[in-house]
Amino acid sequence: MRRAATILGTTLAALMISAPAYAYAHDKVTNPVLHAILDVLTLAVVTAPVWTAFAWSRGRRSAALMLLIALVQVPAGVLAFVPIPDPALHAAALITSLAVTATSIVYVRREAAVAVEAAG
Repeated sequence: MRRAATILGTTLAALMISAPAYAYAHDKVTNPVLHAILDVLTLAVVTAPVWTAFAWSRGRRSAALMLLIALVQVPAGVLAFVPIPDPALHAAALITSLAVTATSIVYVRREAAVAVEAAG
């Protein structure tokens, strides 16, 4: 519980510090509903490495996890901060980033289950 509180606090602090860059990514969206949707998607993409690490490693450090975050999650996080003029394109990029995250979690969990069955 203490670890989760530390991670959550660190993530929230990082998001507060990066708020100006975060707001810049879709500052020209005037529709409040669309802006809120983009806010939620951006928050999900920005925090994706954290919940990917929790879902995959379960507390173990792993070079493969760092490689996954470097190759997949960092570009997904960058998409959250890049100003894309068309809100539809921005939403599509964020949804694609989340799909890549979900796919990698499902794949790794499935592979881990197969490895456990093979070992036992």
